Amino acid sequence: MPNSAAPLVSVIMPVYNGARFLPAALESILNQSYRNLEVLVLDNGSTDGTRQIIESYARRDNRVKPLYEPRPLGYGGEAATNVATRHAKGELLAKLDADDLAHPDRLARQVAFLQANPDVFLVGSWLTLIDEHGKPTGARTYPVDHQAIYKEFYLRFPIANPAILYRNYFQQNDLYQIQFDHFNDYYSLFVQLNSGLKMHNLPEYLTFYRIHDSNTVFTKLREKWRSNLNIKETFIRDFGYKAPLSHRLKIKLISLVINTVPESFLIRIMNRARRVLNA
Repeated sequence: MPNSAAPLVSVIMPVYNGARFLPAALESILNQSYRNLEVLVLDNGSTDGTRQIIESYARRDNRVKPLYEPRPLGYGGEAATNVATRHAKGELLAKLDADDLAHPDRLARQVAFLQANPDVFLVGSWLTLIDEHGKPTGARTYPVDHQAIYKEFYLRFPIANPAILYRNYFQQNDLYQIQFDHFNDYYSLFVQLNSGLKMHNLPEYLTFYRIHDSNTVFTKLREKWRSNLNIKETFIRDFGYKAPLSHRLKIKLISLVINTVPESFLIRIMNRARRVLNA
């Protein structure tokens, strides 16, 4: 039974043609040790069996709240997340993508952290990387405290967007500001951090990030890198961000690789470059 003293958590899960992995994602949320939650699953114009899966889970567990958009909203799920968030009743909001998994204690640990640290707006976690079968293939760590997160924002997105829990401050305004063709989560969380909202990452592997052949992150790589660079320059131009010289040099090196290597080889090269440069 939910603890009446525990804040309601609204888990936001946009999904587009996600029938393959959606059941596992939903199970990982519904089986959380933290029980006082609702799951807003927004079917973003799917044409596979996604809608039937959502409706099946909603019949079995009244914490699942189906939402529907007739056409894909695009922008990597951020626009769909904004729509779903407007229906959220929770004091706290959590993100999980429909192809990822949450550790059984993820919400419990993140809620406890925010309750113990009322000055912190958002808490993330480290990631365990998994393949299409759920087998661990690696890990991704992030800076932990607010200042370290801020320092790394030019080099990379130092928060795992599918792993965040944050306070529901955005009933009137959307968290994700749609300003670029890609990576509006990267831009938007920097805007919030720069405005004074504190962020933190738990140094624990509480979210499983799935790497598979349908990940949208592995398409239009050069186009997406241009968006990434435009966002970084916005940090400097519009917000006065001071990027460390070493971070600028790493980004120039990555850009050289991306603009030189045939795109068919970029995924392999980029993953190796990330490991070498810790980017």
